[in-house]
Amino acid sequence: MKTIHLILLSCLWATCSQAEFTKHVLSEKFFSEGASVGDINKDGHLDVIAGPYWYAGPDFKDSTEIYFPRPYPPGTYSENFFSWTYDVNKDGWIDVVIVGLPGKKSEWFENPQGKTGHWKQHIYADSVDNESPNLIDITGDGKPELICSQAAHLGYFTPQAEGKWPFTRISPKGPYGRYTHGLGFGDVNGDGKTDLLEKNGWWEQTEPGQLWKHHPFKFAGKGGAQMYTYDFDDDGDNDILTSLQAHSYGLAWFEQDAGTFKKHIILSEKNEPGPYNVSFSQLHAIELVDMNGDGVKDIVTGKRWWAHNSRDPGGNDPAVLYWFETKRASGKVTFVPHQIDNDSGVGTQVTVKDLNKNDKPDIIVGNKKGVFVHVQ
Repeated sequence: MKTIHLILLSCLWATCSQAEFTKHVLSEKFFSEGASVGDINKDGHLDVIAGPYWYAGPDFKDSTEIYFPRPYPPGTYSENFFSWTYDVNKDGWIDVVIVGLPGKKSEWFENPQGKTGHWKQHIYADSVDNESPNLIDITGDGKPELICSQAAHLGYFTPQAEGKWPFTRISPKGPYGRYTHGLGFGDVNGDGKTDLLEKNGWWEQTEPGQLWKHHPFKFAGKGGAQMYTYDFDDDGDNDILTSLQAHSYGLAWFEQDAGTFKKHIILSEKNEPGPYNVSFSQLHAIELVDMNGDGVKDIVTGKRWWAHNSRDPGGNDPAVLYWFETKRASGKVTFVPHQIDNDSGVGTQVTVKDLNKNDKPDIIVGNKKGVFVHVQ
């Protein structure tokens, strides 16, 4: 494992901030397009899970196989697109939930409770569609569901220990295929229920057993990555965040005003550097988290390098990783970019957690460049 110390100083438009990161290269092989964290061995330290390995915290030097490791050439596609940790069978040990190649089987791996050997595999779905699924509590029951689409319906899988997970449809049949881009969640209308976001609008959560109510709006044409609701302008209602094209350029937030939305560009769709002289493509993973402890959530994203074997716009550009600092002043919102790295980027997933318990969020990435941890 390589460790690289980076001190990044950004002085942009009279905004000067310093952030120090230590970059850990856990692997230079391509195993997965995402990574997750959790205390696998119950030693009190968060571990990193990426593809077939879990890396033991706090130094991530020791790796242990979950299943047989198969590295992929960068010009191909991994069968591990996403991972999350969750105690599926309620035995007190967290398991690993995987989403494979969109449209293909997905499985969860049962934690062996400290025993050696590969973990027991459970196939929970024959197909999980959409390129931005997420394991979150969308129903409000205190347990996570896997939001995605299946057989052209939006909906969610409910985890269970035995057999295939049941899928709940929330929409009629629509244009939701295996490679559809852009999916997210949040309370759009302030009723206390979590709604579903997608590139063509948002779906208002209704009563159990009913299809959810569709509110059409063109947030993105081809669709981006994970979508979120957040009150960026601090006016009392939630706005929408999305990248605009997962395989090209563009990042925007949509200001809500009484149920309507106004588009504000953060990064141009036309490869224009903008006021901060920053532009990059392939924003295929996004997280929304308070990076600097000021109480306001910031944006973490970057470039998914070689998503389509360099055939996309900017495909061969550096694999950058950024956080965008949310700034509020005089009723306006700006997003100040801070580059964290230029040789790791994101995959289809980027995970942000405080790994070393210093109250500063760290960034975990798995992609075609390898597996990386950026400790703040």
